[in-house]
Amino acid sequence: MKKKKREYQKLESEGFELLITTPGVFIGKTRRGISIREKGIKRHEAPLLNLKNISILSRGVAISSNVVEYCAEREIPIDFAGFDGKPYAKIYPLQSAPASLGIAQLKAFENGKAHILAKAFVLGKVRNQINLAKYYNKYRKGRDEDFTAIFDERVNSMESLVKEAKSLHEKDLEILRGKLFSIEGRASSCYWELVEKMLNDDVEFEGRLRKGATDLVNALLNYGYGILYSRIWEAILKAGMNPYISYLHKPQDRKPTLAFDLIEEFRQQAVDRAVFAMITKGEELKIEKGFLTYDTRKKVAERVLERIHTVEVFRDNEMRLSQIIKIQANATGEFLEGKLSCYRPYIGKW
Repeated sequence: MKKKKREYQKLESEGFELLITTPGVFIGKTRRGISIREKGIKRHEAPLLNLKNISILSRGVAISSNVVEYCAEREIPIDFAGFDGKPYAKIYPLQSAPASLGIAQLKAFENGKAHILAKAFVLGKVRNQINLAKYYNKYRKGRDEDFTAIFDERVNSMESLVKEAKSLHEKDLEILRGKLFSIEGRASSCYWELVEKMLNDDVEFEGRLRKGATDLVNALLNYGYGILYSRIWEAILKAGMNPYISYLHKPQDRKPTLAFDLIEEFRQQAVDRAVFAMITKGEELKIEKGFLTYDTRKKVAERVLERIHTVEVFRDNEMRLSQIIKIQANATGEFLEGKLSCYRPYIGKW
């Protein structure tokens, strides 16, 4: 029964996403769905019934205003991303955010809620790093000597860092941020060392790089994070919050830094797990001149979105990770407004 249920859930989620990865196509609307035409020839038609998002991951794509209007009326976002996966634009219906929530976001810097959220985002990230490492350890005991040789020591170090973060009571937010980033950096060092040991039989990986990465693993991760980032941003907008007011990350001009905050809880379960599975299963993945190839970008997008729509148990309820992202964004706003007494980060199971 469980297997059949999972198969049905996966089948249902296949209609959620429309990925456009071919240059030069035209996206139009018909009575039955969203059509993709190349040089006037229909290549694909996506049914409208379960459509939740359109992602345009290629250049030279044209889109009909009828499609934009249809999506705006039903709050279906249209995302645009570059070769690196980083989103550069989003078409989303015009809406007004409640003034009370914007005021609550600003008051958080005075009433201590900014400090609580900053700590929670880091604790969520480190906890998820620990849990993903434990998940892989279940299957590598006795099989991967390099990984298991350092597993206990690195995870124990990360557990100690969780305790260190919980014990912080700095009143100055700048000082607190500095200490939290120190903890996050030390925990990530342990985590990525475990990842390097786990992947070393399949691919060369010398550590995590965010900007300017030209190796395959970092390029895969950065591309996946870009896709996740657009979904976090969307959840923040739907929750009615100002994405430019953030707590762990210092607000920066014209950067939606609240998305930088909230994404920390979801990197491991939404992207890392999908990317590591592709590598360890031997999928053909290529990088040329510092950029992922067309086929590789398409594979990463498909796997990450598949993972985002995977059902898991969250606080005793079955729901998709995409739903959990929205719940956590709403919970952030409700905590800021005083509707929730505390904010609990998302922690994935292992």
